[in-house]
Amino acid sequence: MNVPENSKHDQAGFTLIEALLAMVILAFGLIAITNLLIVAASSNSVGNMSSAATALASQQLELLKAQSYTNIAPGGSLTADQSVAGVPYFRDDSIDGVAVFHTRWQIVQIAGDQQTRFIHVHTEPAPGLFRSRAAADFTTFRTCTSIASGCPAP
Repeated sequence: MNVPENSKHDQAGFTLIEALLAMVILAFGLIAITNLLIVAASSNSVGNMSSAATALASQQLELLKAQSYTNIAPGGSLTADQSVAGVPYFRDDSIDGVAVFHTRWQIVQIAGDQQTRFIHVHTEPAPGLFRSRAAADFTTFRTCTSIASGCPAP
């Protein structure tokens, strides 16, 4: 059986240009996947820090709400470590594998109302890349309604 000569040439395989083009396309695909993995890892880190900051701020707010009204004196700062009459208005917590967190709170006496205080708690990771993206803030009002328990008269 005779095979025509031009049919052998049509089945010769890939050319060098086709192989190089396939490698370039594969390289661009791998670069895109690598970038996706980097963004995912970064987002996961921010999520972990944000969750931890939220838990710590919520915990501190609950501790302040559990105190009697007369024990939560106005003072504090959201940006600096402050103590008033020996009472600290800050704390630092280290969570293994996540970060060190600074928690600060401020208690403000509402002007013209001796029975209402505004509480603001702010928690953020120690200075770093994700500090502003992983901060948590909680606020509440605290009122005293029982003069018998030491509340000032209205």
